[in-house]
Amino acid sequence: MLLFIVRSAWIFAGMNPLVLSEGNFHIVVSDGELSPIKLAVKTLQRDFKSVMGFCPSIVSIPTGREAGITELIIVNESTADSNVNKSELRPLDGFESHRLYTDASAKRIYLIGKDMRGTIYAIYTFSEKFLNVPPLWFFSSWKPQKKEQIEIPCNLDYFYKSPQVRYRAWFPNDTELFTPWRQRTVQNNEAWLETMLRLKLNTVEMEQTVTYSDYKLEESVSLLHKYGLILSSTHHTACNNNLVAWKEYWRKVRGITPPKLLLSDEKSLREFWQYSIETVCRCEQENLWTIAFRGIGDQPYWAAFEDAPIGEKERAEVINRMLRTQLEMIKERTGNPNPFVRVTFYDELSDLLAKGYLKPPVGDNILWTFVAARRDHYPNDDIVSFDTATRVKLGYYMNFQFTSTGAHLAAAEGPWKMEFNFRYVNSRRPLALSVVNAGNLREFVMELSANASMMWDMTAYDTDEFLYDFCVQYFGENHAEEVMQLYRDYYHAYWEQKNAEFPGLERQFIFHDLRYARVFKQIGERFEHFSPNPLKDIVRERVPGRSFRIEGSNQVDSLLSGMERTFGKFDKVAQRCTELMPRLLEQYRCFFRDNLSAPCHYMAALSHSLYHFLWAYKYIERRTEHLNLSIEYLEKAQEMLYSTQHGVFTDWYVGDSLHGKFNIPAKLKQLYKLRDRYGKTEM
Repeated sequence: MLLFIVRSAWIFAGMNPLVLSEGNFHIVVSDGELSPIKLAVKTLQRDFKSVMGFCPSIVSIPTGREAGITELIIVNESTADSNVNKSELRPLDGFESHRLYTDASAKRIYLIGKDMRGTIYAIYTFSEKFLNVPPLWFFSSWKPQKKEQIEIPCNLDYFYKSPQVRYRAWFPNDTELFTPWRQRTVQNNEAWLETMLRLKLNTVEMEQTVTYSDYKLEESVSLLHKYGLILSSTHHTACNNNLVAWKEYWRKVRGITPPKLLLSDEKSLREFWQYSIETVCRCEQENLWTIAFRGIGDQPYWAAFEDAPIGEKERAEVINRMLRTQLEMIKERTGNPNPFVRVTFYDELSDLLAKGYLKPPVGDNILWTFVAARRDHYPNDDIVSFDTATRVKLGYYMNFQFTSTGAHLAAAEGPWKMEFNFRYVNSRRPLALSVVNAGNLREFVMELSANASMMWDMTAYDTDEFLYDFCVQYFGENHAEEVMQLYRDYYHAYWEQKNAEFPGLERQFIFHDLRYARVFKQIGERFEHFSPNPLKDIVRERVPGRSFRIEGSNQVDSLLSGMERTFGKFDKVAQRCTELMPRLLEQYRCFFRDNLSAPCHYMAALSHSLYHFLWAYKYIERRTEHLNLSIEYLEKAQEMLYSTQHGVFTDWYVGDSLHGKFNIPAKLKQLYKLRDRYGKTEM
């Protein structure tokens, strides 16, 4: 929550604002301050350089008002070594709260935080409010508007209370674009972490991070420590480790042949977990513990343990016992009787919980983390049936993208759907953890920004208000309402292949681009044998029909009708984007193209392409003509995406052509072969 306090006018009667210009101010930060705060101060220096053309000096001790120089004083209340009298500072709230205020008579501007991250947030808030550096400066290809001086009101007092949601996380998953791009430069590798802090997020979710045999965490965790972010783990990663590493532990740490995975050998399981817990503690990485009991990788434990029971109730009782064991081990090693610990109800755990068999630990700092339904993203049965009297806090995990059937190369869920999901969960019990899975990140930065805003202050958050402010910041006030409407119409252009079932939720079921990809692949592999219902569920689909969720008795006809409706909608929004582009100021056009216009054109062309592909599949006459049109539109879809490759994002789509979840080049190759085959038969 932001409280903007205007001090009594009589105190400042006749006083001018504090003016910052080259040579008349410096930044004050204690030598004993934590390294993530010092890194943020260096970043603030860089922001000044971008906007004003110079780097202000950094000193460790205030010079005093007699020096006649204005001072930006950075204070972390939790640091023992301080350069100011903390008793004289204005009050703060709880964890991560922060404040920006002026003491005009002393020519001081205070950027203070309750703790390390609160202080970092204060620094980046100053940069956003007064240097106009937006949180998404990197992802929006922001160009600074040069300033010779900056005026700070003499009665400035921005006060941000503690966030409502304690842990606010990103989970970059399925990153075939993001990973190779990150490897190119140091900036690419780290900029997203700075972006998280500018958005006031605090946690990164990762897969297993424990290594062997020297009690070390993966090198990637060092970046979280560098930036001051919290580490958390996925739903199948118990105590920061996974049974994928079972054999490696016994060989590298113990130097023995790995024992078999057996429920009856709980002693070996405890030893495996003990090493993982010890590793996290020795590394002193701030960590949100995960307790879990699943199999090798992302599978139920009964797929890996030969002595696993068969009945659901008995299977749940094993999980209950293992979760309690891990929790007690964490308490014992950390010496904390009430640590923050999460358990995530994914897939089979969600089912067992909904049936009342799974009984995870409870407590004031236990976070029961629910997961949006598979394939489509809405509150699942387990949170709907959750007993609100249970003494736990809640977490919620939602995909903006999805590995198998979701949005991937273009955003699809939208911030309104995000708000509905998180508000529903928070209505059941207070929310303490938010995790959003956004894969390659770049495609979803608007939705991610909305989530970050909501998780700080759910009471005040409203998606329409957020989106208007977002459009003002990134596209200018003159066209903010117009861009806002384009965003809304873009999301509503997606085909809703099944009517909503969850009360009050719009767009519960939509046809994401990875569903398009699966239709191309499955039908393309059996193109010569027409069937009105050619689509099959993905391997190991646990709910029949969930992979596509196409209503009607004829999949092909439903798809043809759906594509015709949806490409008409996307065409109209894409045309409006084209018309608006030249009316935007030059500084806003790049991000408008990258985040809205290009994805809209991509989805329009992709829908046309699939429509003509299905026409060629169903009808023999003019088959080659329609395959040619399918190719033409898919090439256009690719062209629209590739138009966003520029500057630091050059070659962004290299990963899609190598091992991408969509892999447009592979789909085009498939279409070329079909066109060549049927073109010859029609000659």
